[in-house]
Amino acid sequence: MVLFAIGFAVSTAWAGPGIDGVLAARQALVDGDTERASMLLMQARPNLASETQILTAKQVAELVYLEGLTPRLAGLEREQDVDKWRDALTIYPTLRWDRELLNDKALRGYFEALRAEVSQREPVPTRVPAERGLLKAYVDGVEHAESQAVLAGQHLIQVQCPDGEIRGQWSNLQRAPEWLELCPNPVDLSVPTPVAEEFEFAMDEAVPGQGPDPLTWVEPVAPVRVRQPLRIPKRAMWIGAGVAGALSLATYTAALAARAKYDKTDPPKFNSVSELESQRRKTNRLVGASGGLMLVAGGLGVAAVVGGEF
Repeated sequence: MVLFAIGFAVSTAWAGPGIDGVLAARQALVDGDTERASMLLMQARPNLASETQILTAKQVAELVYLEGLTPRLAGLEREQDVDKWRDALTIYPTLRWDRELLNDKALRGYFEALRAEVSQREPVPTRVPAERGLLKAYVDGVEHAESQAVLAGQHLIQVQCPDGEIRGQWSNLQRAPEWLELCPNPVDLSVPTPVAEEFEFAMDEAVPGQGPDPLTWVEPVAPVRVRQPLRIPKRAMWIGAGVAGALSLATYTAALAARAKYDKTDPPKFNSVSELESQRRKTNRLVGASGGLMLVAGGLGVAAVVGGEF
């Protein structure tokens, strides 16, 4: 048991780098050791982002694919593992089901269905800055420039710094990556960024394992909201005008009655100046309310005549 533990620790340490870790994890699955494969994949994920070379989309996708397959081989069926397959196919759409690890016809068919599903994912911008000096930006091994995008999902972004150093990290690109800050030394932005040349009749073969070309990204324009006019039926406005007019008349009648109380002097209605002032304020409020209601009635009547839009 002690020798096995020592041997396991040595093999795990040897497989520490990302690519070697993925290869070692796959071999562990071939040997039927899902527990060891899980540990190797856990180590390989951060190590893959620390690789000192630009990786291909296939290399990145194989890690994510095995992360989803290993629990299935261990007897677990979880939706989160299927999501790993979705992300793997987003990174490398031509990824094939590994029959040596699991030759299951039903799962292969499901995997093919996922391939069509992820092709409909929404694009997300990679937010590569236009001014980046001699820095080169990569998403899943494909070089990106400004105004470009990839399909939504988990991706490995890498930069080749002006001094040649490679740095990387995992990102779902929901927030703009800090591309320039990935380099340990400041990027000289006074150096113009080289413009990539496109050759219409280029005959170069595609790089093995290369992922899909970047998508073109155009910033969406905020929709212009036009306020729709408020339309009120004429009949409703005529009724409203009539009700407001009736209330205005009733309020004015109440105001006249209130005024009559402090106009009466024989015998006097109020015994103090404060009571008299209070009655006058009440009368003025009633007159104001009557006038306001009359204006509402008039406005509704005019609106009913001219069309009823506000």
